[in-house]
Amino acid sequence: MIARKARSVIPDLNELAVVLEEEIAVGDELRHNLTAQCQALIAWDIETLIATIEARETWIRSLRELEVRRISLVDAQEAPVTLNHLIMACREDLSTRQRLQSVRARAARTFSRLQADERALKSLMGNMQSHLQHALKPLACSSVPLYGDTGMAEPQNPSSALIRSKA
Repeated sequence: MIARKARSVIPDLNELAVVLEEEIAVGDELRHNLTAQCQALIAWDIETLIATIEARETWIRSLRELEVRRISLVDAQEAPVTLNHLIMACREDLSTRQRLQSVRARAARTFSRLQADERALKSLMGNMQSHLQHALKPLACSSVPLYGDTGMAEPQNPSSALIRSKA
């Protein structure tokens, strides 16, 4: 009875599975993109880095569109529906149940790895920023006072906001 109720509210669990599988595919592409961003940063390849960031935006838009499609499939529910509820509701349809279980596991694995990859990229960027600040610090302050037109030593300018990470 629950399976019939769930099927009446969600017309096609197979369509939902297709959308979820497409989201997983986009998640995989985003992971490849993050790897390319890391490689570009390490190689100091700014052109490739910019291209991968622009490509990432396209993948993010695709993921957003898929999310809208997925939400439209389950939006008829009065209460929020989880994938676990849907899996439990299709007990009689073993193939759909197994497919949804597989999709759930792959989605969890893909998107948890994606989050870990994003944290790793942010950490890499933070480390690189720290090294750049350290390398540029000698350029920010002169060890020898500069003399102006009057022959008097001019006051030292404060270090650049960019170097102090204030920009």
